[in-house]
Amino acid sequence: MNMQPTPDSFPNIKDSVVSGDLHTGTVVHNHYHAAPQAQPVQQVVVPQQPVYQPSPQAVVQPQYPNYYQQHGAQPMYYGGAGKDTLVAYVLWFFLGFFGAHRFYLNNIGLGFVYLLTFGLFGFGWLIDLFLIPDLVRQQNMRR
Repeated sequence: MNMQPTPDSFPNIKDSVVSGDLHTGTVVHNHYHAAPQAQPVQQVVVPQQPVYQPSPQAVVQPQYPNYYQQHGAQPMYYGGAGKDTLVAYVLWFFLGFFGAHRFYLNNIGLGFVYLLTFGLFGFGWLIDLFLIPDLVRQQNMRR
């Protein structure tokens, strides 16, 4: 008695044979697997929305002229020329205990405090060693 189907009788059935024993690491597995049937795929058609395209007369962009280009004017800078980091360091080193670098960087109030307290007793003078590049940059941005 032959249990094997002929390839012509059931084309969707496939043979599966695995042998062995589960406890010893070999498994015996003899049976037939039916191949999955192909399912028809439904396609969902989404209607396209019409794209709104305004007429060229409807699109009006406001025009903002650049004041400096229109009138040929240059922006006004307050405070004169830019401050130099090297000059600030030279003033800090030689006259920093008297606040000369603070006066140079337009920090007048703190310059007087340095003048009266001998550079905040030397601590402010030492801290300014690290602050001078940022102080010069801030002053040059204010121009």
